[in-house]
Amino acid sequence: MRLRLRIPAFQPLEWLRGQPAKARRVRARLLEATCEIGVLLIAFSPFDAAVVRDREVARSLLLFLGLGLFLLFGALVIEWRHGDDA
Repeated sequence: MRLRLRIPAFQPLEWLRGQPAKARRVRARLLEATCEIGVLLIAFSPFDAAVVRDREVARSLLLFLGLGLFLLFGALVIEWRHGDDA
């Protein structure tokens, strides 16, 4: 005879909908982290290009700068659109 336990599946979206204050905090932290990652990529990608001696430096530099700009401005746009929800 086997003992079977039924554990309900954790559904994060349902949990966040039920707790709007915590959902706002989570969104704020995610936006802050995204902005920080974008700023770090923008700040350190030229340093990476200067240190790495490779033929693909320009591609790497453009990739990291583009990704950093995308993350930074994407997070700023999301924050601007949802800023009055707080």
